[in-house]
Amino acid sequence: MKLLIISAGPGMDEIRNIYGHAIDWISSFLSDSLLDITINHIYKNETFNHFQYDAWIITGSASSVTDNHQWISTLKDKIKYAYNSSIPMLGICFGHQIISEALGGEVTKNTKGWEIGSFKVNFNKKGKDSLLFKDVDFNDYFYFSHEDVVLKLPQNAIELASNNMGLQSYSINNQIYGVQFHPEFSDKIAEKYVEVRYNKGIIPSFNQIYKSKTSYKVISNFIDIVKENY
Repeated sequence: MKLLIISAGPGMDEIRNIYGHAIDWISSFLSDSLLDITINHIYKNETFNHFQYDAWIITGSASSVTDNHQWISTLKDKIKYAYNSSIPMLGICFGHQIISEALGGEVTKNTKGWEIGSFKVNFNKKGKDSLLFKDVDFNDYFYFSHEDVVLKLPQNAIELASNNMGLQSYSINNQIYGVQFHPEFSDKIAEKYVEVRYNKGIIPSFNQIYKSKTSYKVISNFIDIVKENY
């Protein structure tokens, strides 16, 4: 099975210099020897052949979906192709947002401000029944670092989870999934994001980080879903 991980940004220097990049964290949860992983740096305007991969994962980004960058426009077109070609996708944070926007949803800056730290999420019945969250503790904490939010979903998307800050997860045809939180983060990575954002004056307080014990399972669960139909 061929997996494409689409990197939507280089990551923050303060994080990358210590812990590496999101593509490394995502890959660390995928130990299947039969999984062939390719990395694409879409933010560098790297191209790829859509038809060569069985599934895509789109990472977070410091950019906003609403930014006027050529690579963002290109990625939206590629997402439309993947949707029309029934290619499974998992979008994380920015990835979650841009999939929604590309397919007819709406993304905007959250009027409630930044969501940075570890917080709980409310899963509805469809979320609790979704294979994306198999063996995930619904009372667990989840890691966040974002300002934008999905305000409106594409017409055929189904909400899976939310909290007081807004939408947190959706699915489309049990094939495309978005999660606003970061299943690839560790508690140390999440804490570093809080530290950096706090020191830059982006958030007013140093939010305490509570360790997430099961959120990482989303990554391997997505792969298992793809394999079922591979």
